[in-house]
Amino acid sequence: MLPRLALALAASLALCMTPAAAMAAGKDELPTPLIFVHGGSGSAQQFETNAMRLSSNGFKKSRIFVYEYSTLGSNNDAAIADLDGFIADVKEDTDSEQVDILAHSRGTTVMHAYLSTPERAESVRRYVNFDGRTAETPPGAVPTLAVWGEGDQEREIAGAENVYFPDKAHTEVTTSQEAFKDWYEFLLDRKPKTTKVVPEKPKKVTVKGRALIFPNNTGIDGATLRVYALDSETGQRDSNAPVYEKAIDATGEFGPIDVNGRRHYEFEVSQEGQTTIHNYPEPFERDNHFYRVLSPPVLAPFIERSPGHVSVTVTRMREFWGDQSPSTSTSANDELEIGGVNVINAAISPRSRRVLAVFTFDKNSDGVTDLSEPLAPFSGISFLTAADLFTPASPDANGTVAVTETMRSPHGHTQTTHVPDWPSDEHSVSVYFKDYDAKAFKKPKK
Repeated sequence: MLPRLALALAASLALCMTPAAAMAAGKDELPTPLIFVHGGSGSAQQFETNAMRLSSNGFKKSRIFVYEYSTLGSNNDAAIADLDGFIADVKEDTDSEQVDILAHSRGTTVMHAYLSTPERAESVRRYVNFDGRTAETPPGAVPTLAVWGEGDQEREIAGAENVYFPDKAHTEVTTSQEAFKDWYEFLLDRKPKTTKVVPEKPKKVTVKGRALIFPNNTGIDGATLRVYALDSETGQRDSNAPVYEKAIDATGEFGPIDVNGRRHYEFEVSQEGQTTIHNYPEPFERDNHFYRVLSPPVLAPFIERSPGHVSVTVTRMREFWGDQSPSTSTSANDELEIGGVNVINAAISPRSRRVLAVFTFDKNSDGVTDLSEPLAPFSGISFLTAADLFTPASPDANGTVAVTETMRSPHGHTQTTHVPDWPSDEHSVSVYFKDYDAKAFKKPKK
């Protein structure tokens, strides 16, 4: 009788357990694999921070995926069709019957169309809709959480759970730790232990990613990626020998690369006959397997180049604001100083433009800075802006340019990345700032 009673009690408890408790109870059970679908001009960059937040909560990196597609045109047919194979591969790789999907902006249009087919909707367990499409019912009848940023707060997906962040910008609401808490609980049926990116031991950090053509999201086929350790005070290389080197193919994939979480690195992408890309991220305090180095050939004809000035592009997955009225205690605007000159103002980066990338170069190569208006055609492209900034270069790039952001509140901080003064006739400089205030690793107290 005793064994039968034990079996009956176990069966009864299993029926009463929440999905989170069941996952915790079965050591072989894993959470549903998760796929992020980016928006226009997007890539894995919009999910890079959240992937690290997930792993900070113990979510396995092997169950986090990003679906990247070309947003060069306005037609989504290829993106919708190719998603079939991508989801099938994820299900096979993870031995799962369903996936969870989060989509942002244009990605929500892709997903609403995809989920309108019942057979496709059966593969999706839960869906998160970031600041994009509205609907009269949850798409495909899939349980849905809709997360809305600034704009019309009357937007909704009827029948879904809707949460609003009126002070968060369009991309910021996707990358923010405040929204992370809501969608994490929606997908995993429990609150996260932390909403921060938790630093790891500095010598245990790895980086993986892709070197891509923007906005096609195809690999820079035929290029060579070299990664160099830097002197953080000058941006100059510690050695002529790279710590990592790889020939890039059509996938654009590179890594894993062992890095020190307290050091700065340069990601150089070179290709015969092309401008050499010098990409400078902040230190990697945690494993980052969605890092992206982007090349924008579609914009290259509009970037002034000469041996006398540096062309610097700064990107951050939290919009740069330059036209807000300051509060009494904290700044409502961002600052971005390049060589000591702040290029963020009401003309260059108004809130309504949702600027994520700031291109700077010396227009007409005349040695004159003019920040009175943004440069065309960048001023007409979503999420981009450009400023006429003269930053002197030296022939052998042995000088240093300080690139400093001061992030608006909340979570305001100041971060500086030093880069060499590469001449823009043959080189381009890109600096990538995080959308959060990164913390260094500290040994746990005993």
